[in-house]
Amino acid sequence: MRRRSLRLRLLVTFGLGAFILSSLFASLTYLGVKRLLIENQQETDLQQSYVNAALVRSTLYSTPTELSDLLNSIQQATSSNVLVQTHGQWLARSNRASTLDVKLATIKIVGAGHATEQTLDARGKILFVVGVPIPSVETQVFEVFQLHNLEHTLQLLALVLGLGALFTSLVGISGGVWVTRRTVRPLEEVSFAAALIAEGALTTRLQVNRADREVQQLTESFNQMVSQLVQRLERDARFASDVSHELRSPLTTLATTASVLQQHRADLSSAGRESLDLLIADLSIFQSLVEDLLEMSRSDAGAVPLDMETVSAIELVRQSVRSAARRHGIDEPPVEIADDVGDPLVLVDRRRFERVITNLIDNAHRYAEGAVALRIDVQGSHLAVNVDDAGSGVPREEHEQVFERFFRGRAAHDRGIARGTGLGLALVRDHVRAFGGTITVSESPEGGARFQILLPIVQSEQA
Repeated sequence: MRRRSLRLRLLVTFGLGAFILSSLFASLTYLGVKRLLIENQQETDLQQSYVNAALVRSTLYSTPTELSDLLNSIQQATSSNVLVQTHGQWLARSNRASTLDVKLATIKIVGAGHATEQTLDARGKILFVVGVPIPSVETQVFEVFQLHNLEHTLQLLALVLGLGALFTSLVGISGGVWVTRRTVRPLEEVSFAAALIAEGALTTRLQVNRADREVQQLTESFNQMVSQLVQRLERDARFASDVSHELRSPLTTLATTASVLQQHRADLSSAGRESLDLLIADLSIFQSLVEDLLEMSRSDAGAVPLDMETVSAIELVRQSVRSAARRHGIDEPPVEIADDVGDPLVLVDRRRFERVITNLIDNAHRYAEGAVALRIDVQGSHLAVNVDDAGSGVPREEHEQVFERFFRGRAAHDRGIARGTGLGLALVRDHVRAFGGTITVSESPEGGARFQILLPIVQSEQA
């Protein structure tokens, strides 16, 4: 499963963290302010209820017939509903008052001579009910306050806090963008530089421009690591080049001596001729190894410039096949061209391309009983050159390893089948990459191995 990018995870972390914190802060603020406002309003309403109860008592003493008018006046002044009960009967109430707003338990408590207060949530509205007994006239006064203004204030508060939480989340995301840009950019630069180095640009270095201490340490460590890597590669290449060069003289002497002995082969005993054959075979492998090492060291050092030219791919493949067949003394494998291929042109170094085809045919000859055919096709904007052999194929786990230097694979362990150096396919990959192409190995239609070269087509002329 592909992991999400570090930049995205940091942005989500900052944004989600800011949203959670701001939402938590807004919720706590809303609950705290709501409780404080309700308590203050209830305290004010409670005091007003005792004042109104005193007015009711005075009216009952003096002019009981004006009680309804008094209750309506109180309702208009305080926006509350007032109900008066005497001996279990509702004596009077204000215009909008409803006995349903007063619970039976509240009526019983006040009827027993105890003042009480109660907060109710009736039909989505906050009600504050205050009951005050008037024992002198055996009457109870109930006043119901509807906290309309308080509810409106709380709605505005919730809206403001919600917008604040949203704004804080956006600020968190903006901060996340800034932090991730500052944090991830050095990692992206390191990744980009590492990719360039992997492609062969060993002069690539990271630049330190007003960086933080940690980033500066990372940059300096990376540059130092690359410098040491380059020095080691140069030492290895120089060592391989020097050793190969020093081996050429004694190897030439040995080859000359073996050639002289070969001319007097008839004078040797049976054991001598067998030993001479082994010597010549090993000298051939040794010469091939030295030549490959020299070419590889020159390529690594950039001492062999590319002589790029636009050539006919089909004709070049045929020439390379003829050259490889003459070199190994084998029959030329057929060159099969797919329909409608035309005459594609590619930009390559002719000598190196011939070396690529020669090495692939040589590899098939050594390890896979020879090449079955070279099949040319076009895949999109690329020319495909497929070299199919008659062997048992390359195990899937070795598809990448076969192009590594000195890797000889499973078949090479049987010295009766092949005795290679393990450098041929590595040189092939280096040359193909120099042309801007790729090489892969898969299974051929005949069941053996298929080495496929993909090269960009410069232009194509239809036949």
